[in-house]
Amino acid sequence: MTGQQSAAASNEALGPAAAAAAAEPQAISAPARVARGVFVAGTYLLGLAVLAQFLFAGLGIFFDSQFLAVWHSAVGAGVIAGLSLLLVPIGLLGRVSGRTLWLTASVLGLVVVQSLLLVPFRSGATGAVRAISGLHVVNALLIFWVVYRLVVRASALRSG
Repeated sequence: MTGQQSAAASNEALGPAAAAAAAEPQAISAPARVARGVFVAGTYLLGLAVLAQFLFAGLGIFFDSQFLAVWHSAVGAGVIAGLSLLLVPIGLLGRVSGRTLWLTASVLGLVVVQSLLLVPFRSGATGAVRAISGLHVVNALLIFWVVYRLVVRASALRSG
């Protein structure tokens, strides 16, 4: 007899109420529910921060370079990295799925890659090496997509 069969047999022996309780997913505690709500709100905030990054980049290129130098480079990247770092332990407390937590953690990794992609540009490299910095925009789209998927998952947590 396998472990699943013995668990099913023991649940049936206890009666239909115990079998139904074992079949239902366990309800989360009140602190976990609060943490889950904070995780969902933080994920929405992360989505807004990523959208703001695109706005700051555009304003820095087409309006005033201070948006690019200060808001896009320092503030925006720091907010996105810090928020994704904070959301992982909050998600753990809120019993968020492992897949969603890995998606959250990947945002931090992508922000690090985002900064590293600018090294050839900032170091004054030329030619093909400098062209690597062009991947900064592609990585930004990847960050947007990952955060979008994260917001979709968080919305399911909120309604589920």
